[in-house]
Amino acid sequence: MMRRARSSSIAEAVRSGGWLVIAPHPDDETLGAGGLIAALAAAGGEVTVAFLTDGSGSHVGAPGWSARRVAGVRAREAGAALRALRLKTTPVALGWRDAAPPPAGSTAFETTVRRLVALCRARRIHNIVASWDADPHCDHEAAAALAREVGRRTGIAPRFYGVWAWTLPDLTTRLRAMRAVALPVALWRGHQRRALACHRTQLGGRIAGAADRFVLPRSMRRLVDATHILLLEPRDAP
Repeated sequence: MMRRARSSSIAEAVRSGGWLVIAPHPDDETLGAGGLIAALAAAGGEVTVAFLTDGSGSHVGAPGWSARRVAGVRAREAGAALRALRLKTTPVALGWRDAAPPPAGSTAFETTVRRLVALCRARRIHNIVASWDADPHCDHEAAAALAREVGRRTGIAPRFYGVWAWTLPDLTTRLRAMRAVALPVALWRGHQRRALACHRTQLGGRIAGAADRFVLPRSMRRLVDATHILLLEPRDAP
């Protein structure tokens, strides 16, 4: 995909206006778009990160860890990660329930769309990126759907970053329907690694005893070592 991607620069990305990064859970901002966030922030770009959920659905049943406590820890981890990425803007919490996204057209979905449309207008956001709906998780798919609807109402064509999609066996086939812009982020790999280290709950630390204990695979941790971020959009997009 890198060979077919159109190259762009961070300077060009900053000149294009403000950016909204929609992350399904705390840690997706780092895994999927950490290099982009760090590069834009360092170059003086305006970046807003919005978390779709609080990630409280992870580590269910861990002794002493209510969903509220898990959410609080993950919010603090996300804040530390964004600071490691040099972002000073406070993230936006959209408040969706982890792994239970409201369907498009529902009251909750519509409320979130209106909120993000207003945010885009108030902060002069001209770029929207969200998780790719090829990622095999309902919240990642929902983030993509949300980005499309906000983009439709603001006239902004959203682009998408992959997280879990890079592990799919049919990735090559899926990518044929997409075109990509490649932005260089190699200078910010150290920042991305430090940001990922902030997400201790996802790396096997801090929370113990959960019935379904999640630990981010090493293959996924290597996403923060990428030299470029690929921002994808459908080939039939205008």
